[in-house]
Amino acid sequence: MAEIGVLVSRVRKALGDPGYPLRVVLDTPGSAFDIGHRYLTGVIVSLVTGSQVSDLPASAYTLDSAAGALDLHEELRPGSSLLVTGTAHTLFTDAEITEFVQDAARQHCHEREITVRKRNANGFIYYEETPLTLATLPAVEEEPLAILATIEALWAMATDAASDVDVWTAEGTHLSRAQRYQQLMGHIESLQARYEKLCQQLNIGLYRIEVSTLRRVSRLTGRLVPVFASREYDDYQPPRRLLPPIDAPHEDESGLPSPIWGGYGA
Repeated sequence: MAEIGVLVSRVRKALGDPGYPLRVVLDTPGSAFDIGHRYLTGVIVSLVTGSQVSDLPASAYTLDSAAGALDLHEELRPGSSLLVTGTAHTLFTDAEITEFVQDAARQHCHEREITVRKRNANGFIYYEETPLTLATLPAVEEEPLAILATIEALWAMATDAASDVDVWTAEGTHLSRAQRYQQLMGHIESLQARYEKLCQQLNIGLYRIEVSTLRRVSRLTGRLVPVFASREYDDYQPPRRLLPPIDAPHEDESGLPSPIWGGYGA
């Protein structure tokens, strides 16, 4: 079983973004504040009045964790201040990394199942197929999944770096801002090769070996013959019908029914 918090921590470690403690005092009267730090997690906003400190409920303010902006629903009175504590990061918030992990999990676990052989109360053997999710992911697959999530995060960083251009000054100084994009793309290729190697060694994820069944068209009806999932010799459950996708690149969208005789008939 893979916990989302553990995977987020592994991705942060791979990105070099563990975070640092945040403790900021805001004492300027008003309702809009710039915390001065970005990508915040676990933020607690407290109201300090004299020697009294009380935590504000989440309904009393609006926090933009990515930008580090805090908006109070009521203005801060003179003589009072706000104490903001939590953790700040340099690249992503926990919510953003969680999205990367979930996207990677959907790709890594796509069309995979865990099959368990069981015996019911009547003594008959049956097979239980459970879709592979984060909750049922084996421990050995946590590292490949974290690598794939790290790749997703690096793609977001590369997209941001793709708009940077080199700077040339009149004195001949050259600032190669495009080098950051090149380094990110090189690191993505290295992690992609590592993920692919682990998938091939363990036969998991996007690079696992898949066995498919060729579909046959009936000469009598001109339609595809049904395909059913293979079963163990002692599996007496009803057969499962497989529905492989049918490619239709030249589909007729006119809506006209096919004629019975040449160009005549309905």
